[in-house]
Amino acid sequence: MPDEGAARSSFRGADPSRLKDLLPGATGRLGIPSPEATGRVWSAWKDIVGPAVAAHAEPTSLRGGVLKVRADSPAWATEIGYLADEIRSRANAVTGAALVAEVRVWTGPRAPGSASETGSSGTGRDPAEDLEREPAKDPAEALERARRAWAKRAGR
Repeated sequence: MPDEGAARSSFRGADPSRLKDLLPGATGRLGIPSPEATGRVWSAWKDIVGPAVAAHAEPTSLRGGVLKVRADSPAWATEIGYLADEIRSRANAVTGAALVAEVRVWTGPRAPGSASETGSSGTGRDPAEDLEREPAKDPAEALERARRAWAKRAGR
């Protein structure tokens, strides 16, 4: 059986590393130059782009000076493309450095949980409507509601 006292004594005098001190090395290898500055862009996203745009777009990555933004529709992707220079300059103002050199936009579905962050369900209606609705009494009713919602969303 190993000597527990010896194992404990080998850690004495060595302070644990702070995560803040370890992040720059790890994130630098991933192409993320400053995790704190990147976090500021995510935290201030609504201030950078405004609430209307933030309801339809979110940052997804920032590597090598390229900020990738996911828009929930082609129309919003086009709008964000027009605003790219302004987004870049506002993001750099928030970080206090020339962290963002380019903004690239892609279109895709909203990530789970992100709709609640922006306060929009992306459906054009109040998300509270979904919460106020009476839950289905049986699985067949729930399945039928889901089918109708899918058909309505798909435009059928």
